[in-house]
Amino acid sequence: MRYMTGMLAALVLASTTALAAQASDQGAFVVTLGRDTIVFERYTRSGAQIEGDMLLRNTGAVVLRHYAGTLNADGSMATFEMTNRPAATPQARGTRFVARFGDTTVVDVTRDTTTSTLRVPTPGGALPFLNFSYAMYELFGRRALATHRDTITTLPLGAGEITPLVVGHPAANTLTVGFRDDAPTRFGVDADGRILSVDGSATTQKVQGTRVASLDFAALTAAFQNRPLGQLSPPDSVRATIGGASVAIDYSRPGMRGRTIFGGIIPWGQVWRTGANAATRITTSADLMIGGQRVPAGSYTLWTLPAASGWKLIVNKQTKAPCTGAAECTSPTRARLWGTDYDADSDFVRIDMQATPLDAPVEQFAITVEPQGAGAVMAFTWEKTRVWVNLAKP
Repeated sequence: MRYMTGMLAALVLASTTALAAQASDQGAFVVTLGRDTIVFERYTRSGAQIEGDMLLRNTGAVVLRHYAGTLNADGSMATFEMTNRPAATPQARGTRFVARFGDTTVVDVTRDTTTSTLRVPTPGGALPFLNFSYAMYELFGRRALATHRDTITTLPLGAGEITPLVVGHPAANTLTVGFRDDAPTRFGVDADGRILSVDGSATTQKVQGTRVASLDFAALTAAFQNRPLGQLSPPDSVRATIGGASVAIDYSRPGMRGRTIFGGIIPWGQVWRTGANAATRITTSADLMIGGQRVPAGSYTLWTLPAASGWKLIVNKQTKAPCTGAAECTSPTRARLWGTDYDADSDFVRIDMQATPLDAPVEQFAITVEPQGAGAVMAFTWEKTRVWVNLAKP
């Protein structure tokens, strides 16, 4: 694989072919997003004890994480500690989490010298959720088998509420784990439930991963401590005035990272969030003509339907997270709509878009509003494709 070449290959101390010979209670993972390696993890598990380290590059500064926990007999967690420190300055205090799990989980969070305490209901017990920690995902799979349930309770440390995960074992060598209503990450596993491979291509994270026998964390930290990738799909915005209407577009910008985008990680014929993370949102202070269709003043989300034969822009009326009950639906703190929560029943209009191939690839997705006569052109550009519609005053 591409990420096992060059310097990285030299840092991986043993190949996956040696895996069968080692004890079943230790391992390591290399996690990639396209051509970029984003996470390294190693762990050991002995009886009820689990301990591990992670090196995370998908942050503003590279983070060195250490965790250690004690498991109950039923596979839930009894106690768990985790410390995050900047990899470049491992002597820093960092942030420390100490969790005592039970029907109510108590988490002490110490940042610098200040400690706060969270108490979160977790009836029946829970497991800590650490994004990209596949040692934890192994525990998810085992707990689902032990409890004969397809949903397990997890708790992101520092969060005030639980995160239920749907766990499946569709075949003897396959584990699936995902958020409810979202496509799951698919894992290849051995007979003992150890994860051998990670395929997140159906998810919004799109990561891949593989198990290796061991990793030299000192060498990896030295090599990557000053090479953060930052937020993988950073937020951005566009502001424009069109015929007296103030137009604002807020979105996130994923990168190519060596991948095939349209017809690849974004399939033809499927609605795309037109960016990443939260749904792309447009707000106009006055009525606006978008591609010849009148859109009244207000806020909407923008989606696209890419196809080799032609693109469509979808203007959708839903801008807030799904809700139940008047109190939740009218709450001023109700979250923005996430990009996986598209609801076709809320479509306001679908509009044909123009598409043009580009001579040179564009690494990072971009939305622009370009003046044109009395109006403008709203364009989406990524990979080797540019699609656009006209904007004008009615």
